[in-house]
Amino acid sequence: MKAKIIQLISDISSKETGRPFIEKIKQKLPEWNVSTSVKNPDFVLFAVITGGTENKFKEIYKKYSPPYFILFNEFNNSLPAATEILSFLNMQNLEGELIDVNNLSAEYFKKRFPLSGKTLGVIGEPSDWLIASTYPDALYKERFNVKVKHIPIEEPIEIFKRIPDKEAEKLSRKLVKNANHIYGINLYEITKALKFYFALKTAIKKHDLDFITVRCFDIIKPLKTTGCLALSILNDEGVTAGCEADVPAALTMEIAREASSEIPFMANVSYIKKNRNKLLINFAHCTIATKFVKAFNLRTHFESGQGVGIEGKFEETPVTIVRIGGKEMKKAVVITGTSKKSRFSTHRCRSQLNVEVDAKYENYFLKFPLGNHHIIIKGSHKKEVEEYLSDMHIDTVSFDQNNKTGGSYA
Repeated sequence: MKAKIIQLISDISSKETGRPFIEKIKQKLPEWNVSTSVKNPDFVLFAVITGGTENKFKEIYKKYSPPYFILFNEFNNSLPAATEILSFLNMQNLEGELIDVNNLSAEYFKKRFPLSGKTLGVIGEPSDWLIASTYPDALYKERFNVKVKHIPIEEPIEIFKRIPDKEAEKLSRKLVKNANHIYGINLYEITKALKFYFALKTAIKKHDLDFITVRCFDIIKPLKTTGCLALSILNDEGVTAGCEADVPAALTMEIAREASSEIPFMANVSYIKKNRNKLLINFAHCTIATKFVKAFNLRTHFESGQGVGIEGKFEETPVTIVRIGGKEMKKAVVITGTSKKSRFSTHRCRSQLNVEVDAKYENYFLKFPLGNHHIIIKGSHKKEVEEYLSDMHIDTVSFDQNNKTGGSYA
């Protein structure tokens, strides 16, 4: 990690006053590249070395992006000035944090930004219908300290065209062997779908990507296949891969995976049915990882009738539902439930997971959702995920008795 130190020293103080403070920072972050001149830093640290420096901060803070890390110590009116600076930031509705330099640690930043240093590849632009799930790239940097790299969808399309069928056919035969049933598609169609998997693998390696999300609908016309199978296998392999170029969903997937060590499933909220004190929510998509399910069938992609979609078969087991969103992506929901058997419908995306949850979540799903796509992981991981999000300064919506009847969560 790299950190740039901005020294804030009053005009009447000696420059030497800052030396012990700077040395303390370096001592606390021994493995980091820390200096007053480092370029392209991961973090900027404002060292409030003396009092009377509030206006010095005010003159320069716009050159940097939040969150603002305001470091103080026990001497030279450092904390009084730092407190005034934080109050100023609060009045501007800008995120800032006071950190005692004596308690500074790399571990704090690791917990605060667990995705720090990772690169998310957005392959194609976010799908047009994601009207509540698109934010500026600067916000992803601010909230998660991730690098977002935009790659034209044409790139994997062109790579696909150069991949010989034989490279994908071996994997196709293995997949056919592992599937319970195959409906409406043949080995050639499966091979085509897997060529896109190899195309994405090539792009991931070329751009040094840690996780991806793909505007998958744009490959259907030129390639006459879909990305569902490619994303499924990547998730099986431990590479988080979302669809529709939905960046908040991909970030939620990666966070859910990191917090729980479980494979994430990105899905639509397809239908909700209330039964007394329970909700039965049908989550559906065509891209589920085969390792998520106990068995699977292969069918065409739902909307297009082309390519390959995965119809997963689910066990009755505890699951956790996660979604990050809201204004500036500062809110999240974490809900536990139980997966239930569902009757397959040809009128929904191919993997159809019924989850039974408490009826207190009705207002969230039907009045104040954070978006359509939700992430499901196997197991009861509410505690781990909420702690993970808390360290990231993302507030988890409470559904206690006093809050269950409503209120905007955005």
